[in-house]
Parts: sequence; C-alpha cells; structure tokens
Amino acid sequence: MPIPDNVHVAIRSYKRAGRVTTLKVMPFASIWVPESQGDEYRSHYENVVTIPDSEDGNGCRKFNAILDRSPKPYTLIVDDDITRIGMFEDGELLALDVEQIENLITMGFSLAEEAGVKLWGINQNYDSLIYRTTTPFSLLSPILSPFVGHLEPDLRYDEEQEFKDDYDFWLQTIQKYRFTLRINKYHYYHDHGKMAGGLVSRRTWAAENKGIEALIKKWGSKMIRPGGTSGGKSATGQNILNTLVKIPLKGC
Repeated sequence: MPIPDNVHVAIRSYKRAGRVTTLKVMPFASIWVPESQGDEYRSHYENVVTIPDSEDGNGCRKFNAILDRSPKPYTLIVDDDITRIGMFEDGELLALDVEQIENLITMGFSLAEEAGVKLWGINQNYDSLIYRTTTPFSLLSPILSPFVGHLEPDLRYDEEQEFKDDYDFWLQTIQKYRFTLRINKYHYYHDHGKMAGGLVSRRTWAAENKGIEALIKKWGSKMIRPGGTSGGKSATGQNILNTLVKIPLKGC
C-alpha cells in the first residue's frame, strides 16, 4: 500500500553523509540537512532537503524547521540511524520489508486520524519479555523522537529543551489533547550513541542530566524521574537515555 499523498516522510540528519542507515529501511523518505552540508549529502543521495544552518544545530530547531516547511499536512519524522522496523508475530521477532513499512505508516496515520490524535508512534522497546500482547495500543505512553508521526501539528518543540525535547513535546501534546497513539506491536531499532555525527558529539552525561533537570523544572519531580524505561514502572537511574514519565491521567 503506497504512502498517502498527504504524508511526508522526513529523515533528520546531521554530519552523516553516506551513513544514513534509515534510507535503507525507508528508501522513499527525504533527508533533511543544514544548507552547509547539502552538497555533501547530495553526492550520496537524491532526495535531500536543506534548511538554513541557523534553524539546525540541535534537535528542537530541526524538528521545528521540518514541521514549518513540510510539504504535506501529515509528517513522519525519523532519525537517520534506524536499522530495522520490527514486530513480534507468534512470539517471533521479524523485520519489516519496505512494503510492510509503507503499510505501517499508512495504517498509523489512518488510525491516528480516526482516533483524533495529533501524535503517533511505535514502541521504542523490542524486548519480547515486556511486549504487551494484550495491549495493542497505548494512549498515555511516550512517543519518542526516532519515529514520530505528526498530524497537522500546531505545537512546536521547546528550543530551550535541547535534550529530552521529545519527552517535553509529548507532554505538551498530552497536556493539550489528553492522549496520543502508540502502536505497541511494532518497534524501531537504531544505533544511538554508536555512530559519529548527529547528537553523539554533544551527548554527554552532563548534557543529558541538564536536560533531565530542565524537564523536572518544567513538569515537576512527581511526573519525571531520571533513568529506567520510558513508560515503565520503575526508574533505577542507570539509563540516562530513557526516563520514567508518570502523568496524572488514567489510561494505558
């Protein structure tokens, strides 16, 4: 099933010309890069979109630039280091092919539209031991930046929240619209922290902790706890890339 005409798929990339693994998974997507890197990227790829360098440089500005310039009302934004979109079927871990990923994107936007949500995504955890077979959808679980679908968004990312900006944007959406849509059967796998470029050059313990502190200051310590697994029931403080978020609403 081809992706609908009203959907644009954008890969956000930075200093990774020739190493965008997501394009092997989603060859139909466009790569969004700063103008100063445009020629280098075009020497490797065809579908390259550039934005002013002043509107790039961190995740928040990049997200906002894409949302402001997207040629379609619905926009899926994905990271450039995704190596697999997978799913569990009868307990077996399977990788989706290109056609299946197109079907997933089409289905995701269709379900989100029918549900009346402004934000949808898929699972960030591919551990079969915690895969919730009886909960196909989550309405109050974080939608994180590696794979996030926007439906005519009116909100924008807080550019003062350089790290944990995806948690902040998700909380903004929950605050205004009360729920989002996460399809739990599917997950993404990426090489966060392993490949040079992107946010890796700035991602340090100090920077991540600063982002967590800013998130706690904005939303409160009762909602944000560092460490653990996003959407999980515990936070050990051992994993700064994932954060426990507990919102004062009932639901899954």
